[in-house]
Amino acid sequence: MDDARQQANAPGPESADSSHAWRERLRDSTRGFFGQKTRERMADRGADHWIDIEGTAAESEGLDQRELLLKLRAETRLAGEKYMASLRDSKLLVPGYNDEERTQELDVMHHVYMQMMMQSCLKPLSRGVNANSVVQAVGMMMAMRMLAPDFKKEMDSYLQPLRDKIQERIDTRARGMIASAESGIATRRRIFKEVPSDARRERLIGSSDPRDHLTKKWRKRFDAMQHRERGHREMFTPDSAAMTEVALMENAFWKMREPSADAGQIRDSYRAMRKRLHEQMSEDGLDRQQVVMRARMIIGERMEYEPELRTMFNGVAHGRIVKAPAHEERIAGTDRVRTVWSGEFEDQLGHRLPEDGMFTLRRPMDADTHQVQLAETMKTSMLDALDRNDQEGYGANMLGYLVGFAVQRQGQDTRKLPGMLQRRLDQSEVMIASMGIDGLSSEEQQRIYSNAYVDAIEAANEKYPDLEAELKRSLGENWQQTLQTAVDSPGAFFEEQRLKPRARPTGPSAEHEAGTHDGPGAEDHEPA
Repeated sequence: MDDARQQANAPGPESADSSHAWRERLRDSTRGFFGQKTRERMADRGADHWIDIEGTAAESEGLDQRELLLKLRAETRLAGEKYMASLRDSKLLVPGYNDEERTQELDVMHHVYMQMMMQSCLKPLSRGVNANSVVQAVGMMMAMRMLAPDFKKEMDSYLQPLRDKIQERIDTRARGMIASAESGIATRRRIFKEVPSDARRERLIGSSDPRDHLTKKWRKRFDAMQHRERGHREMFTPDSAAMTEVALMENAFWKMREPSADAGQIRDSYRAMRKRLHEQMSEDGLDRQQVVMRARMIIGERMEYEPELRTMFNGVAHGRIVKAPAHEERIAGTDRVRTVWSGEFEDQLGHRLPEDGMFTLRRPMDADTHQVQLAETMKTSMLDALDRNDQEGYGANMLGYLVGFAVQRQGQDTRKLPGMLQRRLDQSEVMIASMGIDGLSSEEQQRIYSNAYVDAIEAANEKYPDLEAELKRSLGENWQQTLQTAVDSPGAFFEEQRLKPRARPTGPSAEHEAGTHDGPGAEDHEPA
C-alpha cells in the first residue's frame, strides 16, 4: 500500500493522458485506506459493470419484454457513466477557457449524452422499418419514460421537428395554457393538502408537471418554443442536471490536487460553471430541490463502491456526515414492504441533513486544518456520550478512535463489531483517506491523528474535569491497560468485541438521541 501511495504522490501530470493516469494512481492509493467490506462492494460493482456491458452488446432481436427492459436499463446506466466521465476528464475548469467556451463545451457533452439515450430507444429501427421494429421502438420509448419520467421532455423535443417560426400569438397562448395548468396544480395542492395519505394526496393532485395537462399538440408547440428560447441547446432533466453537478464537483476536486495547480483559480472556475448550470436549470423549469435529491442519490450510491468520493465533500471527509440507514417503505397497493434508501444523509449523531442540503466541495487541506477537523469530529462524539451519561458509548468512542489508525495500518477486518465501535472505525477510515488524498505522508497522518485525539480528550476534559473516573466507569479499573492492549493487538481486541454479549438498548440509540444539537454544520452543506 505504501508503494502505491508513493507512486500517487510522484510528479504530477503534464498532458491529458498523464493527468488521467495520475488521477487513477491517486484514486487507487486512496481506495487502499478502506477496509474489506468496501473492497468487496467494489468487486461486486465491477462484476455488475461487466454484466451491463455484455447485456448492451447483445442483439435486441429475439429478446422478450423483460430482457429488453433490462438491456435498456443497462444502456441508460452506461450512458450516464460515460457522460459523467467525459465531464470529469474535461478541461472545463482549467485556465484558458472563458465562460462562453465552457458553456459551449458543456452543451456539446450534454447533447451527446441525450443522443445516446435516444439511440438506445431507436436501435430496433436499425434492422429496418417494419411493424415489429416500430412496436419495439415505441415500447422502448415508453420504457424509458418509466425508467426516467422526465426523459419525456427530451424525447418530445427529438420527436417534434422544429417548424418554421411559430407565430407570436401561438407562443403567447402556449404560455397562457402552461400558466393555467400551473395554477390548477397549485389550487389542487391547497384543496387536498389535509389529505393524510401521501399516495392518495398525490393521486388527487395529479402530475406536478404542467406539460402533462396540455394536449399533445400544445405540448409540442410549447416544447418547440422553449427549444428556440434556449438557443437550441438540449433541455436538462433532473437526472442529467444532477449528473452534471456531481461531475463538475469531481472535475474540480481532482484538478485542485494536481501538483502546481492553483486551487483558488480552479474553485472560481467551478463556481462560475456551477452558476451557469443553475441558470440553465432554472430556464428549463427544474425544481432545484429535486435535482439536489437526485445528486445525493448519485453520490450516496457511488460512495459504496467508489469510496474516494467520501473524501470529496466537507463534513463527509471527516466523518461528520454519513448515509442515513435504509428504511422500510410500503409498496403501493399491496401489504408488502421493501427496504429502500432515497438520498437521506445524517450527521454522526443521527440528526437528519435538511432535504434541500447539497454537499460543498472540499479544497485541499494542510496538516493543521485536517487536525482541527478530526478533533472536532472526535470531540462531538465523546461529548455527546458524556452528556447523555452513556458509559458504554463513551468507551466505544475512546476505543474506536484510538484503535482506528492502528487498524487501518494492519488491514484488520472490522465487520460484525458492535454498532458504535464500527461507526467510529468507519470514521477513522475516511479521516485517514482524506489526509492521504491531500498528499500527507503516513508519518504526518499519524502525527495529525494522534494530536487530534489528544485535542478532543482535552476538550472533553474541560467540560468533564473528572475524566479518569468516566474512563474507569466505561472501561473498568484497568482502563489504561485496556486501551494499550487494543492498540497493540487490534485483532485480538476485535475478536473479544465480537464475542461480547450485546446489551439490548432500552431507550433512544446512542447515535439518534434527540437533543439540542443543531445537526450538520452549515459549512458542510448549502441549501438548495
